Amino acid sequence: MSIESETVKQTLAEITNLYEELVDRAQLLVDGYWGEWKERNRLIINSGLQPSQEGYEKAGRIAPRLKKLKNTHRVYLEWWDWKQTPYRKYQNARSGIQIKPNLKSGFTWSVMTKHANTWEKVLFDKYEPFFKKIRKALAALADQITNLNKLIPTLM
Repeated sequence: MSIESETVKQTLAEITNLYEELVDRAQLLVDGYWGEWKERNRLIINSGLQPSQEGYEKAGRIAPRLKKLKNTHRVYLEWWDWKQTPYRKYQNARSGIQIKPNLKSGFTWSVMTKHANTWEKVLFDKYEPFFKKIRKALAALADQITNLNKLIPTLM
């Protein structure tokens, strides 16, 4: 083993640890969003208002999720639409529809309005700037990990 390959392996270990710490921070933010989102939904459901009554709000639908791919070991921070499905026997905790981001601007409120209720804009505006920064950092670190993994065999 050469000195270069040892240095690259050490750098790879440091970047991998940084990547895992960033994933943990992203999970904390996602959990924070889910806590606020569930509490607001609980208040709406417990209010007992009917759709015909004044002040009625629909329960929330959009929420973020960390998606971990096993084959590439990358983590993606995505928004999902967790609407109720008419097929009750197929409804489970993970049945949602992935919301596709805009190619140029990513996840914006104009993309979300098709799926979200108006009260969810406050939560979206609060958390999405953090999610955008984390998405960029995760992508950059994952690319570096991939490049270093490809570089190690050439140095030996």
